[in-house]
Parts: sequence; C-alpha cells; structure tokens
Amino acid sequence: MPNITILNGEEIGKTYSWTADQIRIGRNSANDFVIANASVSGEHCIIERCDGGWRVKDLDSTNGTRVNDQRITMATVRRNDVVTLGDIALSIRGDDVPEAEPGQVESVDSIPRTTIVMRPTVSSGKPVEGFARKSESKKALNLAIVAIVALIVVLAVAVVVKLLA
Repeated sequence: MPNITILNGEEIGKTYSWTADQIRIGRNSANDFVIANASVSGEHCIIERCDGGWRVKDLDSTNGTRVNDQRITMATVRRNDVVTLGDIALSIRGDDVPEAEPGQVESVDSIPRTTIVMRPTVSSGKPVEGFARKSESKKALNLAIVAIVALIVVLAVAVVVKLLA
C-alpha cells in the first residue's frame, strides 16, 4: 500500500495511505489528502497508478509540483522520491511503490542523516499572519512595565528587610 508523509511545515509527519488507483491532493477539503498550507493549491495534484508504479500529475497549480527538485507536469515517482507541492515536501513510500533504479536521483533515505537540507524562501516583506512587528511605542510600553515591576520588587524587598530588622 503506498503512502505519503509530509516532511516539513506545520503538518510535518502527517501521513496518508491509500488503496485506490488514484488520490487527489490539495488544500480544499474535498481532496483525499488535505494539506492546510497557503503554498498548496486547492486542487494541486493527483497521484495515480500507471504501468510499473505510480505517477504524479500537476493540476495547473499556482506554485507548481516538483519531484526531486525538478518541476514537472507529470512524472513517474519511485519509493522515497520527494514530491514538493509549493513549499511542502512529501516522501512517497510503500511496498507497491517501485524502488529507484541504480543511477537515478538519490532518494531522501540515501542522504546522510547528519545533512541538513534547507531551501531558501523569498519573503514578501509582510509579517506572517498572526505575527506583527513590534512598534516603537509597544517596545517603550513593555520597557516601562518591566521597570515598574522591578521597582515594586525592590520596594517589597526593602519593606521585608526593614520589618525583619
């Protein structure tokens, strides 16, 4: 039975296994495997059975589909290939997913475990949703609050020392 596992992002480790001849992947809830990430299109791709294994087909997604870092419209996938949808990387595995033949692109399992693979992302300059840059006034307010709390602690210690003396 084939399966895919998310390798990065907020849903890292999320896995989906299937027995059908085809699965749909995307951000919309109507897909078989839903990935809640803005870089993944509503209907991003299909993984379907083909002669000799499985293939992935991009569904004209906005951010594209890549297999082992090669942008594709359709490609055969092998065990441990990395399929990237927008910014989200998936690993495809399973007993009925053929292994890569010698000389093909190395799989994620053949990378030494001490290697860190990082892909730079382009920033739009806008803060990420839910996070904002602190304004100078908020920084000043936070500093004032810390100073007041410190003063209260010092005064409390002074009162306790005076009472014990």
